[in-house]
Amino acid sequence: MFSCFPHNRGSPSSVHNRVYQQQLTETRTRRQVEISEIDGRLAEKYEAKLQEALQDLRDQYESQMANNRQEIELLYEQKIKNLQAANDRHQHGAAGALDELRQNERMRHAEDLALLEKELQRLRDEMTLQLQEYQDLMDIKVSLDLEIAAYRKLLESEEARLNITPHGEREISHLSTRSSSQRRTPVRVGAKRKRTLLEESQESSLSDYSVNSSSKGDIEVAEVDPEGHYVKLHNKSNQEVALGGWQVIRRVGDNETQFKFHRSLKLEGNGYVTIWSSDLNKDHEPPSNLVMKGQKWVIGDNMVTTVLNNNGEEVAVSER
Repeated sequence: MFSCFPHNRGSPSSVHNRVYQQQLTETRTRRQVEISEIDGRLAEKYEAKLQEALQDLRDQYESQMANNRQEIELLYEQKIKNLQAANDRHQHGAAGALDELRQNERMRHAEDLALLEKELQRLRDEMTLQLQEYQDLMDIKVSLDLEIAAYRKLLESEEARLNITPHGEREISHLSTRSSSQRRTPVRVGAKRKRTLLEESQESSLSDYSVNSSSKGDIEVAEVDPEGHYVKLHNKSNQEVALGGWQVIRRVGDNETQFKFHRSLKLEGNGYVTIWSSDLNKDHEPPSNLVMKGQKWVIGDNMVTTVLNNNGEEVAVSER
């Protein structure tokens, strides 16, 4: 049956609307709940994916950093090795240079030492030669002293004997024209007994000699002893003259005497140097007094004394 009154809430359409509304609300609520649940799940998934992505990025970055760190360490170690190798090379080069420098220094010291030893040996040889010359001169002096003493004793005994025996044979004196330093030898004459006769020296007259001297430089022949005792040279200049390697040559016929100056000898300005024969017991006192070694000046008529420099050039001559 149909009612003539308007539909109220209890009508089927309203109920249906209410049901529909209720269902819609429930559906909306359920959807909201589902959406909330889906949002929660999505949020959880998103968070999980985000954390996973962040972890992946973190792992990637850490891996990249580890690789970079390893590469940097390798590069650093390589640089260190290169620097160490360069340092070793430089140290080796420096050590080699130092060894070479030390070797050169040792060689230089060895050369200097060899030169010093050579000079020392030369000085020793010269000293030995001078000592030998001195010893020879001392031996000659001793022998001459002994000979003089023996002759003096013989003379005294002879004089004593002559006084005891006045009728004995007289002693005959012989004149000698040689040098006063020449050894005196006794001469015996035969009679009932042998007698010892002594020689005496007599001065020779120099008036029969003429001297011609000339010079081409500062050195001249100042004096020539006629009995062969010495030759004296004079430096006419005021400057010192080096006579090292110079020669003085005396010629008499085929006989010749040569004297060569020591390489270090120098003659002062206006100075004199006297070269003595070796048999006069003169002292060797350079540079003013020089004694020849084992020789004496030859004497005779027409004595020519020549002075030659170290180039063999004649600088002075004296003829007597």
